[in-house]
Amino acid sequence: MTILKHYISLFTYACAIGAIFLGGCTALQETWQGSVAIAKEKMGDEPQTTTTAPMPANDQSPEAVFEAEIETDRFSTVWRGMDELVTDYEDVLTDNDKSWFGRRTKHLTNSALKLIASKAGLESYEKILDYQKKVAEKENEKGNLVASRLGYPLSSKNPLAMTREKCDKKIQEIQGEIDGYNAAIKQQSHILLADLNRHGQVMDAKHLKYLLTAAGGDDIMQMMNLAIILKQVQYAIGKQIKTSSQFNGAQLQRYVGIQLVLLLAYKQAHVIAMENIKDKYLPRLAEIQKQAEANRLETETLRSSSQDGNAFLEQNLRLSENTIQIAAQYRTALQEMAKSLETSQSKVDRNIAVTRNTFKTVTTGASLLQLIQESSQDYSELISFNPPLLETIYSDQMMEAFQQVSAQLKK
Repeated sequence: MTILKHYISLFTYACAIGAIFLGGCTALQETWQGSVAIAKEKMGDEPQTTTTAPMPANDQSPEAVFEAEIETDRFSTVWRGMDELVTDYEDVLTDNDKSWFGRRTKHLTNSALKLIASKAGLESYEKILDYQKKVAEKENEKGNLVASRLGYPLSSKNPLAMTREKCDKKIQEIQGEIDGYNAAIKQQSHILLADLNRHGQVMDAKHLKYLLTAAGGDDIMQMMNLAIILKQVQYAIGKQIKTSSQFNGAQLQRYVGIQLVLLLAYKQAHVIAMENIKDKYLPRLAEIQKQAEANRLETETLRSSSQDGNAFLEQNLRLSENTIQIAAQYRTALQEMAKSLETSQSKVDRNIAVTRNTFKTVTTGASLLQLIQESSQDYSELISFNPPLLETIYSDQMMEAFQQVSAQLKK
């Protein structure tokens, strides 16, 4: 269910009446003027605008949530940036890019992705990424101290020299920082989950934890961000058409162009995600599986040759077996994810073709809203994309193995 459902019923009738009304029109000027007038008549009075954006509450309607979001500075930055890209890249938007190897098209999509990445629709996700980076840095710092601890003296007359006592204290301080960052991640995860649910994503805490941890999860989260921004833009377009007293064909084309820029970035996000699965994650996963199998065989050989250290060997064996099991599930999950992305991209390609055609031949305000109506369902489907439910990783022991495999895949 999209946030434009409120507008769809209004514009469906407007489009039907508009088709009859506009059938005899021969001039572009008459066409867009007549359709916009009909659209506005069916939508009723213009709403009052607000100067400040209220914080969206959990019980707010989808329209109220998006109304608040499009009034923020973050959205304004995205809107202005997309508007500038439409102005500078008309040749790309009309599919007339004659540059060397389509460099202008690539530059356009990269610029759009960069703009969205710096001003994502889900601010809490940006914070989680930042905290995760800090945790990784602190874990690395802690690991180095633990590894070098035995090399330090028990005490020293030099007050500046590192000792085991100072090292232990430093390790404890770092662990406190890590715990603080993890608590912040947990807090932001609750906010993120609420944001996703408000935008139509039915997801529980386990699935979110999977996405925040798994290789490939970053790519899916980026596309969810992009899909939400697409919906925000669509809502803003609908509002502009509804409230503008001086609407013209050039504005219609500009709005279609903004949507087209986002669609091109949306497709590029699909391409990046599928390339990562094929060229990075699956090959690395094969190496991890191979190494885990070798470790398991070596452990079994050592265990059968002597009883010494069997407790450690049993633990090592369980870890290797867990890694092998997780790797096998990971492979299936990544392959299913790639398949879902291929299906989704085929819909995006169709939307790009239709939107580009509309950009070149925009005639009616009603046709633009009909385009939004037909294409927005695809964004909802991607936002509703759920990773495979890997029940085994939700035990503490298997989650540890899952996180270790994920960390290796992401390197």
